[in-house]
Amino acid sequence: MAKINCPLMDGEIDDGICFDIHMVVEEMAPEWTAPEKAVRTPGYKDICLKCPNHRED
Repeated sequence: MAKINCPLMDGEIDDGICFDIHMVVEEMAPEWTAPEKAVRTPGYKDICLKCPNHRED
């Protein structure tokens, strides 16, 4: 698995975790499917959408 720098998780995460966060941010999955640390960050959706690693798929 590829590693991705995630501002919500304060470090590198597997691309599968990035995908889980992406799905929540894009409102295609419930919050409980992403790491709690990510979804409890104030403004997490905006932070994720502005991330240079935000998925476009």
